[in-house]
Amino acid sequence: MDWENRWHPLLEQWVTITSHRGARPWKGSVANAANAANAANAANAANAANAANAANKEPVTAASYDPDCYLCPGNTRISGEINPDYEEIFVFDNDHPSFDIQAPEPRPSAPFYKSSIASGVCRVMCYDRHHQTALGQLPVQQIQAVIASWVEQSRLLYQDRQIKTVFIFENRGELVGVSNPHPHCQIYGVPFVMDTIGRELAAVQRYRQQHNVNLFSQILRAEQEDGRRILFSDDHWLGFVPYFARLPYEMYLMTRSDFSDLRHCPSGAVESMARGLKIMLAALDALWNTPQPYILSVHQAPVADSDTSDYRCFIQIIPLMRAPGLQKFLAGVETGAGQFLNDGSPEQKAMELRQAQNRGSGGV
Repeated sequence: MDWENRWHPLLEQWVTITSHRGARPWKGSVANAANAANAANAANAANAANAANAANKEPVTAASYDPDCYLCPGNTRISGEINPDYEEIFVFDNDHPSFDIQAPEPRPSAPFYKSSIASGVCRVMCYDRHHQTALGQLPVQQIQAVIASWVEQSRLLYQDRQIKTVFIFENRGELVGVSNPHPHCQIYGVPFVMDTIGRELAAVQRYRQQHNVNLFSQILRAEQEDGRRILFSDDHWLGFVPYFARLPYEMYLMTRSDFSDLRHCPSGAVESMARGLKIMLAALDALWNTPQPYILSVHQAPVADSDTSDYRCFIQIIPLMRAPGLQKFLAGVETGAGQFLNDGSPEQKAMELRQAQNRGSGGV
């Protein structure tokens, strides 16, 4: 068992690994097993629907279509817009945006405080027509199409000179607060550098100044040399549980190339990225043979006033469970002080994920 502080080089903060606390007595909230079973059954039904669709024998099941879902093909959204009868990718402007180019002027505040218009673009991307499938359950070719659409949306949004950050993320599962289980992600384009991306960029720049080396290259080298936390590896990407993981089962899929945002992602890296994502997400669901709630985010360089050439594009996957039925809560020290306590050793969790890969679709 590990009980130590580990330095998070991208966020420049300490993470405390407390795997000795993983078996502590627990009398708190337990994730609803019935909901997990229902989600697993729905996912299995969705897999069958996808297989039948591939054979041109698509069944009409609850898993493939929900008449009350505002993301399913042909349904009417709250805006009154009718979704097209799409097969795979469907992108539209969010009907309930957090940021919008038509956001109102802020109300006047006291001179000490500052405010600005919540300007920006918020889009929704549906991965697939089937209501209860998931990104990791799609065939590699379709995940590749999803990534190609991420690339295109990044290009479109960064053409607007007011946009400084394009942030793509997926929330999966009720524990994350998802209001609709239809497979989809969100894309934000905002006129400022988002906080985490800005912190990562500053860390990369400081590391270059201090050591004259790329920080991402150092992380890749360290993970490769250690080897215990690797989940996926090829010429383009490295998938791993980071040494400095803040949460159990946290995973990174990091490019080996020198591109800083999706606009510059080599075409050959897209298929590789799709394979890595599928392997890692499938392993997560295979851990306890049930769909896992997670937050997936695409980290890419912003348009900043300073040099961004050392930044590298990567995907972060943050699962919300620390054990079967047990959610990882961000309690007092994490939420109040920003000091993360990881109840699982990254080496042990990576081994569990590799074992899950072997039980499922195969290993690295």
